[in-house]
Amino acid sequence: MSSIKVAIADKQALTKVGLKSFINERKDLQLLNEINSLDDLRNTLKSEQPQVLLVDYNLRDFVSISDLREVKILSPNTKILIISSDNDKSNIFDVIKIGISGYVTKECSQQEIVGAIYATAKGEKFFCNKVLDLILEKHLNKDPEDECLPTELSVREVEIVQLTVSGMNARQIADKLYLSHHTVYTHRKNVMKKLALGSVTELTLYAVKTGIISA
Repeated sequence: MSSIKVAIADKQALTKVGLKSFINERKDLQLLNEINSLDDLRNTLKSEQPQVLLVDYNLRDFVSISDLREVKILSPNTKILIISSDNDKSNIFDVIKIGISGYVTKECSQQEIVGAIYATAKGEKFFCNKVLDLILEKHLNKDPEDECLPTELSVREVEIVQLTVSGMNARQIADKLYLSHHTVYTHRKNVMKKLALGSVTELTLYAVKTGIISA
């Protein structure tokens, strides 16, 4: 089995030492590069194309939302896993909406961080318990008047929701349902608009809450 290629973009020396230790302890993880600047980030994405990018997200210092969007353009197959000490709710929700693969805090255990690397490398979404609590809190605190009867989805839309939250991408869903990937993209876009959702994480929570999938 080939190893999972990981790059670290974090300016804090202590954090990098810890992450390097976690990665080097495992034979199926390979550390490609330690990124210290935006130029390093761009060069690594172009030359190495890591499977997982562990990145410290901090609006005021290192990597911004626009930089994360650039990551997705320069290396579309690279999964972005945020590891941050930024616990500001609005910042967390903003970065989740652009389609990152996971978010863990620097207070998370080694086991949780390593688990996040494996999960995101497989194309799964991973959010640590603290971040999940914030997401659930946001949904549970919605105004009851906004929580009318569940929006009706078609049978095909429900199928696509189920497969999306299971971790499948549009092309995989298209192959499974014998549709064009453009049709799948259109269905997903319509579902997100119909439900007024901004990310796959929010879609997953909706699917659990309404019984489309089981928790």
